[in-house]
Amino acid sequence: MSEAAANTPENAGLRLPLLDGLRGLAALCVLLYHGHNLFHDDRWFAQGYLFVDFFFLLSGFVLTLAAEPKFASGLTTGQFMRGRLVRLWPTIAIGAALGAVVHSLLGGIDALPLLALALLMIPSPWLSEHEIFPLNGPQWSLLWELVANLMHGLLLRRLSNFLLLVVAGFSGFLLIAMTFASGHLAVGAPVSGWWWGFIRVFWTYPLGIWIARRYLAAPPRQVARWWIALIAPIGFAIALPFLPISQALGDMLFVIAGVPLLFWLALGAQPPEHAVAALTWLGELSFPIYAVHLPLLRLFASFSTSMPSRIAAYACAIAFAALLARVMKGGWTIAPSKLTFAPMT
Repeated sequence: MSEAAANTPENAGLRLPLLDGLRGLAALCVLLYHGHNLFHDDRWFAQGYLFVDFFFLLSGFVLTLAAEPKFASGLTTGQFMRGRLVRLWPTIAIGAALGAVVHSLLGGIDALPLLALALLMIPSPWLSEHEIFPLNGPQWSLLWELVANLMHGLLLRRLSNFLLLVVAGFSGFLLIAMTFASGHLAVGAPVSGWWWGFIRVFWTYPLGIWIARRYLAAPPRQVARWWIALIAPIGFAIALPFLPISQALGDMLFVIAGVPLLFWLALGAQPPEHAVAALTWLGELSFPIYAVHLPLLRLFASFSTSMPSRIAAYACAIAFAALLARVMKGGWTIAPSKLTFAPMT
């Protein structure tokens, strides 16, 4: 990894603004997916849950570029995980606290124990009939991402490219079997089969590490205009509910083939300088949107599912996320390693 270290973003000023834009749009798609469920929208974003797998792959990719050279220089797994917690936990805590307030306003009497478990990142399938993190559903994926981060520090970074593909391939095989058995890939958040989130993350996260290493060895050529690479994953996901195929097959086409191929396509695309600021802003907005939107949408939907309520819910969620992004802009720097993580989830 010595040659890779010389080409990481921190050492060579590598900029991938298109990935920033993609993760921002992906977060908005997850928001609209939950809006589809709560406000009974049309089918356009009915399979927006698939962008969670994109986030897992992106995390493996970015952390390989940012952290693996530092592992080679002496960064410990403990320091690495402390950096991840410093980066992720404050926003997770805000989302959980917001969820507790909304839960109480809607008549819930168990907000305090649920909040305590959420702050400790402990799922609570025995306290809820629906979701393992009932205060803020998307927290399930952040739990599994931290598990993958821990495995990255302990094991995955030490594996050869071949063994990474073995791990990803085995998980992908289980993922296909699970998806066709259940009829869909909307697993991880619901109490039923929540542990299958482990399989979802260990298909895409190791694949993200492998793609990062391939990228450092030989970056892809540009084969599509930047805006096509930006909107292609969104268009693919929007089209799925309208295709004459089963939901399970559509989910597998997107996650097994679409996510890695379209991600590689995006890596080769170079946006013009005038688009960089907007793409960067979308990237900064992505994690706060993902982590805090659902309680706000639930609050608005409890009063009305009308179009004005829907628009107000989306506007409030995006505005609150923008405020958080403003407060947390620039990521989190920790001592003693001085390791800075830019927003990446």
